[in-house]
Amino acid sequence: MRERQIAVCGREADYAKRFAKFANSRRDALFAVHGFSDCGELMAYTKEHPVDMLLLSEECLSELPEDGNFGKVILLSDAEYREDGSYPAVCRYQSCSQVLRQALAIYAEQTPKALGVALRTERMKRIGIYSPVGRTGKTGFALALGKEVAKKKRTLYLNLEEYSGFAALYPYEDGFTLSELMYFLKQGKKAFACRLESVIRQMGNLDYIPPMRSPVELRHISLEDWEALLEALERESRYEVAVLDLSGAVNGLYELLERCDFVYTPTEEDETARAKLAQYEDTLHLLSLSPVLERTKRLQLDRDLGLELLAKAEGRRWSGP
Repeated sequence: MRERQIAVCGREADYAKRFAKFANSRRDALFAVHGFSDCGELMAYTKEHPVDMLLLSEECLSELPEDGNFGKVILLSDAEYREDGSYPAVCRYQSCSQVLRQALAIYAEQTPKALGVALRTERMKRIGIYSPVGRTGKTGFALALGKEVAKKKRTLYLNLEEYSGFAALYPYEDGFTLSELMYFLKQGKKAFACRLESVIRQMGNLDYIPPMRSPVELRHISLEDWEALLEALERESRYEVAVLDLSGAVNGLYELLERCDFVYTPTEEDETARAKLAQYEDTLHLLSLSPVLERTKRLQLDRDLGLELLAKAEGRRWSGP
C-alpha cells in the first residue's frame, strides 16, 4: 500500500516548509507532508506521486489544473473557515497543528475510504481505572500511569468522567472533543483514523482526546457506542494501550470493566470508603463479574509509594514486550 500524502503549496516558501517540518515531526503521523513554493513544482511531483490532500494558498488557485492528482483540495485562506465556494477553506493564520486538525476533519467527513491500518504486533491492551470512592486521586494516577506506559508503548488516554475539568486544566485551541469523534462513528463514515488524528492532543508522549463537555453528552453514549469506539481503535489505530478513566456516569460501566485487561481501583481507608467499596464489589458478584475483581488492584494513593513512583512501578507491567 502506498504511503498516504499531503501536499502544501503556497508562494510563501517558508510557510510550506515550516508546515511540512511540523507535520512530519509528529510521532506515527498518518500522512507524510510535502511542501511546495509554486504550482509547477507541485504538478511535476504529483504526476508521479498522487497526493490524498492538497492544502493550497488561495493566491495559487488560478494556477491549479483541473486534471491533477491532488485528491481533496482545501484552501488556505486569509479568512475563517468556510465551505461556500468550489473548495472548503481553513484560515492559515493559526498554529500548524490547528490548521492540520481542521483539514483532517474536513477530509474525514468527505472521503469514502477507510484509511487506517493498525500497526501493532498484538491486540490493544485496555487498562480500566475506576473507583466508587471519590477524591482518591484517580485521574492523577490515570494520567501518570498513561505517561509512564507511553514511554515504551503507543498509549491513548480517554477520560470518561462527568466533570473532568480538562478544558480549564489543559486548554486546547478548538472545540474538537470526544463528542465529535463519537458523532462521526455514529454516522457510519469510513475514515475513522483520519478523524481520530484530527482530535488527538498530546501530553508529552501520551496522546489523549479532550473529554466531552458535559455529563449530558456522556449519558447519551450507549455501551454499543463505546464498544464501536474501542473496536475502531483496535482496527484502525496504532495504539498499543488504551487507558480508560471511568466513572459511574458511563453507560455499560460494568461491561467495559469486564472487557479491560486490568483494573485499578483507588480507594481510602476510612469507614465510608470501605462501605462504598464493599457495595461495589457485591454488585460485581451479583452481576457474575467476579473475574473483574480478580484482575483488579486496589490502590491507596496517599499512602503507597507516592503517585509518580507508583505509576512508574505499575507502568513496568505494561511496558514490556
